[in-house]
Amino acid sequence: MSNSRAYRLKRKEALPEGVARIARGRIDHAIDELNGEAGSSPEEAVHNTRKDMKKLRALLRLMRSELGDDVYRRENECFRDAAAELSGVRDADVMLATLETLELEEPVSGPLRQALEAHRLRTGGGSRKQAASQVIEILEQARARAAEWPLERDDFEALRPGLRRMYKRGRREFLALREEPTVEGLHEWRKRSKELWYDHALLGSLWKPVMDAVGDEAHALSDRLGDDHDLAVLLAWAQEHAEREPELVEAVERRRAKLQRDAFELGARLYADRPKAFLRRLELLWEASREQAAQSPVKTSSAS
Repeated sequence: MSNSRAYRLKRKEALPEGVARIARGRIDHAIDELNGEAGSSPEEAVHNTRKDMKKLRALLRLMRSELGDDVYRRENECFRDAAAELSGVRDADVMLATLETLELEEPVSGPLRQALEAHRLRTGGGSRKQAASQVIEILEQARARAAEWPLERDDFEALRPGLRRMYKRGRREFLALREEPTVEGLHEWRKRSKELWYDHALLGSLWKPVMDAVGDEAHALSDRLGDDHDLAVLLAWAQEHAEREPELVEAVERRRAKLQRDAFELGARLYADRPKAFLRRLELLWEASREQAAQSPVKTSSAS
């Protein structure tokens, strides 16, 4: 990925310019994926584009106080709708992949696999191409609007409200779900864990080893919660469209219990700080990084 598209602020980059660059980079990457210009398979292109939409929506939530509610809602709905256009073809692929992770005996998995493959055929092919075309059109319009986003402040105060909202909500959901985990609640917590991951990636230049380490842990949490949700979706689909197999139910429940134990262990570390302490730590890192950047000599090219 070119440096101009990287989902990370540069050390000497003004915040408004950095946010606009990152938004254009994710949009351009998604368009390349859907146009078949990124070297990905059709399934990978859909997956990577949906990841780009999640990153863009996380960026919007982080900068909501700067963008204003009207711009935020317009762009958030835009990227949400773009991802939704691709959800049908993606869900069929994911359910098949999730089934394989359970390593069930063929008499149990065979009929369900056949039903899922038929479902994928109905949602793939022409519908995949049509969805890609519609999403490209949506994103090209969004890219043009991004140049007009009302971004002005170049200080930590521009980030504080979004970071507070993200972390406080994620911590609150973690504490509640420890007492009573639900499919819907765990899925929502996954969204907050992704934001925690993406925000640490975005601010990685503040202190790369530390920010990357926390981001990696948040990524691991997101993966555990994502696998848990995929299993819940698979079981619900199987119970509606195929024979209910006790072996399938038992395997899914056993695997989900392990994933949730891992997730809560990660959550206990990631959400150990109270929101005020979390924000203060990031603010100090921001100030130190800006001071160091200001003191760093400007690189000049030597004369030939």
